[in-house]
Amino acid sequence: MADSSKKVLEKKGQGEYEFTAYGEFLSYFHAHIDIFKRLLKSKKMDPTRVEEVAKQIKSYMTGNIKKTDQFFEHLPQFATILGVSKEEVSSYLNSNFIEVLTKVQEKLKTQELEKLTNAPAPSFSSITEEIVERLQVTHPKDYVFAQKGILMVLENPITGEIIEPQGLMAASAKAALAMPQGTDSEKEPVSLTEALAVANAPPTPVTKKQSLIPEKDKSILQEITETFSDILTGEKLEIKIGPEVTEPSLADTSSNTNSSKVNEEYEIEDLEFDDSDSGQSNSNTSNGAEEHDDFSDDLGIEYEEEEPPPPPKQIDLNLVRLGNFSVKEFMDLVQTITTYQTKGDQVGYQNWLRSISEFDKAVVSLRTQVLKEQKNEAVDWKSLFQMMSSKSELKPEVLQGIVKKIKNFQIVKLTLDRMIQEFKKGSPEFMQMVKMAWPHIQKSFYEVPNYQQVQTLLRGILSRVNDESHKKDFSKIFTMALNFIQSKYQV
Repeated sequence: MADSSKKVLEKKGQGEYEFTAYGEFLSYFHAHIDIFKRLLKSKKMDPTRVEEVAKQIKSYMTGNIKKTDQFFEHLPQFATILGVSKEEVSSYLNSNFIEVLTKVQEKLKTQELEKLTNAPAPSFSSITEEIVERLQVTHPKDYVFAQKGILMVLENPITGEIIEPQGLMAASAKAALAMPQGTDSEKEPVSLTEALAVANAPPTPVTKKQSLIPEKDKSILQEITETFSDILTGEKLEIKIGPEVTEPSLADTSSNTNSSKVNEEYEIEDLEFDDSDSGQSNSNTSNGAEEHDDFSDDLGIEYEEEEPPPPPKQIDLNLVRLGNFSVKEFMDLVQTITTYQTKGDQVGYQNWLRSISEFDKAVVSLRTQVLKEQKNEAVDWKSLFQMMSSKSELKPEVLQGIVKKIKNFQIVKLTLDRMIQEFKKGSPEFMQMVKMAWPHIQKSFYEVPNYQQVQTLLRGILSRVNDESHKKDFSKIFTMALNFIQSKYQV
């Protein structure tokens, strides 16, 4: 049967279905995935890249988060993987979480109710298994059935404790308790069990003289011998109840066992965690789901796996940060450095350096070395990578990747600087249009090396230029800039 710890919904006494602790956690998991994907899409990130980052987030949460209240503790790691600040992630979560969580829970509840409605009738290996599964009642440990008068109760033979009757048996006992007692009764029964036992007890036997040595009870064999001594023959008794049944062969037993195991393993897995008390998410979505329901992807068929997935690999967050490091972030760092240099604020610059992450510090340091190399000064990159790696958590391959991105981003910066010089050659009216369009032009080139996206954004800018001569000048400069970047940019 299904592992109860993996149940998403459970039925309450009033017939309503509510989320289990696991179902609550599952809804939080998918709500966070959906919110993070929306955040990345709001930044106009390439859809393919959005899915890659979302998979990294899923892998990280699967391996590191086990309880609902742990999501907030991992905000810094989420921010690193997403490539945005912790404050921005926190603000975006606070603004959207309730709305998204409500949608996810509605979707998840609908899916689970459909699965329960359409689920095949459960199969049980024994009648006791069916009783326990359907009634959700198990036999108390160390208790046995015992006869008290005409009442069957559960008794602990070690401690003598008795579990009182429930339901109809309790009602019967209460009725017995309400019966008038004899005048010679010294006290009322203190429990339902005693009440029913007293009401149905046989006549009080003649009181025997008590002995200090307790009398040993007769064994069941001795009672049988004394009672049926005249008909016992000494022959072996063979008791048969019902038609003869052949014993199942060992192969049949093995087959039944294997079938049972298959039934157990057929349960659709949910989230697969390191601990044994949680599994891989697997919820089927209906066809034709609307595009704006981003969470439907996460609750959909992509989680169906015939075999349990391998444990998630340890993620190097610095490699993730390198993959998310964008042209805009580089340009913002350069702008900050330029501002401190212009003001000559050495103290402020040092304080700023202490406040940024280890990754950003490496970008600042390696950019200086790249500029030296561009001035034809020798740079021993291998020794530099080994030294920086020994003093930080950044591996040499991460540092090498940073250098490659800096060189590419420097090409984009140089192109934008040259474009400004070309724009200045135009008329005052043309320059006025450039000032208005410049933020949008910068944003377009921040999409490099996604040249298709760059061209789409630039065409949007050109569509707003009414003067044909100005449109021609813009188009000429844009084409020149794109050709230059494509000839120098290393993928």
